[in-house]
Amino acid sequence: MRIETIRRGSTGRVHWHFRQPELTLFWFGAGADRLNARIDGRDISCGFSGHSRLCIFPSGTEIEGEWNSGPTADYSVVFLEPSFVDARIETQLLTPALGIQHDGLSRGLADLKREAECPDGFFELMAEGWAIQALAQIGRVGKGMSAPMQRTQGGLSVRCERLLDEYIRSNIARSISVGDIAKLAGLSERHLIRAFQQNFGSTPHRYVLSKRIELAKEKLQKSKESITEVGLSVGFGQSEHFATAFKRATGMTPSGFRDRCG
Repeated sequence: MRIETIRRGSTGRVHWHFRQPELTLFWFGAGADRLNARIDGRDISCGFSGHSRLCIFPSGTEIEGEWNSGPTADYSVVFLEPSFVDARIETQLLTPALGIQHDGLSRGLADLKREAECPDGFFELMAEGWAIQALAQIGRVGKGMSAPMQRTQGGLSVRCERLLDEYIRSNIARSISVGDIAKLAGLSERHLIRAFQQNFGSTPHRYVLSKRIELAKEKLQKSKESITEVGLSVGFGQSEHFATAFKRATGMTPSGFRDRCG
C-alpha cells in the first residue's frame, strides 16, 4: 500500500478526473463540501458533512466531475495493491461508497497519516498491519453496498459489465472459464450466465469466442505472424480449432481471410 496526503489552496469549483487500478480509500479532512460527478456512467451528487468524509473506490472506478471546495483542500488517499487485496478478499469489490462515516477507518487513517509524516524503521510493518485491518473493514462496507448496484431486471451493473469486458479483453490469450468470470462478478455461475446474456446479448463462451475472432481478424490484416501464431495469441490452443472456429464465424479460413485483405 501507499499513502498520499495533500493540502492545497482551493476555492470554488474544482474539476476532478480520477481513475486508478488500485482499490483506493479517500479521507477528506477539510475543504470538500460536495462532489457532483459521473461515476462509471452514472450521475451522482454527494455532500460531505460532519464525520461522513470517507470514500471507497474499487479498482478501475472512473470519476469525472466537480468539487465545491475551499478555502483549503486537505485530504489523504490510500492505494491498496491489487495483489494484496486479491490474496485476502475472495469477492471483488464492485460498488463505490461515498460520504460514509466509519470511526474505525477514520481513526486508523489519522494514525497512519501521522506515522507517514515521520516514518521510522517500523513504519512499513505498522502500515502492513493497518492495511490488513482496514481491508477487512472496507470489505464489510463493500458487502453491504453491493446489492443496490444490481439492475432490477437481474442484469449486471454498468460497472460490473465494464469490469468483465476489460477482464475478458486483457486475458483473451488465456483460458477463460465461466467460473473465473462469475468469481470476478461475485455471482454464482448460474446467475452469471443469465445476467451476462442480458447485458452482452450472448453467453460468456460465445462472447469470448467473438472477441477472439475479432482480434484474430485484426492480427491477420496487420501483423506478419503465422496463422498458428495468431491462433495461439488469441487463445486457441490448437491451429485446427482456430481454423474451424474462424471459418464458422466468418465463412473463410484464416489464410483465405488474410489473402483477401492483403
